[in-house]
Order: sequence, then C-alpha cells, then structure tokens
Amino acid sequence: MGLRTIAVVALAAWVGWLLVRGLIRRKVPWIGIAFVLVPLVLLFWTERQWVTAEKKFTSVALSIEPVAAGLHCQRLGETFVSSGSDLGHVDFEDGTPSGPAVISYDTCNQLAAYWRSTPREKDTPTLEEVIAVHVLTHESIHLTGSLTESITECRAVQRDAVVAQRLGATEAQGRALALRYWTEVYPHLSDAYQTRDCHEDGPMDRTPKDGVWP
Repeated sequence: MGLRTIAVVALAAWVGWLLVRGLIRRKVPWIGIAFVLVPLVLLFWTERQWVTAEKKFTSVALSIEPVAAGLHCQRLGETFVSSGSDLGHVDFEDGTPSGPAVISYDTCNQLAAYWRSTPREKDTPTLEEVIAVHVLTHESIHLTGSLTESITECRAVQRDAVVAQRLGATEAQGRALALRYWTEVYPHLSDAYQTRDCHEDGPMDRTPKDGVWP
C-alpha cells in the first residue's frame, strides 16, 4: 500500500467522521467537509491513474511471453528505502523469477506519459520515454527466466516495437522508437549488456534475412 493510498483512506475516514459527528449534532460542517474533499478527490484520481497504468503495464509484460509473475510500479515511498539506482529489476531464486518485475517510480511515470500521449506526440517521444518503454520490455524478458543481461537486452531490443504498439503506437512509431533505442542508447551500455552476436542477421537475430532490425 502506497502513501497515497493511505492518505486517501485517512481523508475518507476524516470526511466520514465529520459527517457522522455533524449529523449527531444536527449541524453538518459542510465547509470543513468540502475543505477535506478537495485533496481527497485529487488523491483518489491520481491513485486511480497509477493503479490503472500499473495494470496496463502488467498486461503488456504478460503479453510478451507466457509468464506467471507480473509487474509492480515502485511507489514514491519505496524510492527512499530501495537500494541502487536500477530503472527496473527482477529477483531470481535458483534461476527462477521469485516475484514480479519491479519498475522504478520515475520510469513508471515516463511509461505512463508515453502511454497517455497523443498519437502525434508518439511521433516524437522523449529519450526518457524511449528508455522507459525498453525497460518494460527488458524486465518482461527477465520474467521468462532469462538471466544473462546481454542476452536479455538483445531479445528486448527486438521486441521494443511491439511493446510500443501495445502502448498505443502505430507500427511505424513502434519501429522508430526501437531504432532510436538501438542507435542512441544501446551503443553506450556497459559491456555486461552488449554482445557481438546482437546485430542484424547475426546469431541472435530472431528473424534473420527479413531486412528488419531491430
């Protein structure tokens, strides 16, 4: 449960208490209730948006490969206690994912921004949004049991276009996003995330000789 959820529950309880007390005293404090309702409605709406986005990203992750685990968008409060600066991660136990893929708070915000952007805006996503889409793809591949980062990364770059389409992009927009990640981000990754086998018509090309990469 996130801090926002706790705040919504607390404010709703406060409104209920003010209303009951007012009815008992036959003098309902409508001004006070209205004062509490404003942040309550705002927080409820933002919480609903967050939960809806998380469900959407989970459905996309599960559609990439038939896996059992889902996806969790890190809450703001979790960022203060989490270790490291990973954009996403999957925990493994004996070579098997031991829980859902966890996507960082900022990355989930960027994912939501891309998902909710207009069709025209999807022509020119920010680099942060491009990376966020790829993180969703990458962690989805990890959920299949893929442990090696370089292999996972190569499999992911070849699925970015499809993931973008499942977030509302056209086929052309999805391919443009995947190509941008491949040309602007992949070359600058650490050696652990790269492999010489990851290239068009190479050993890791899922559809060699089709003229499509990534």
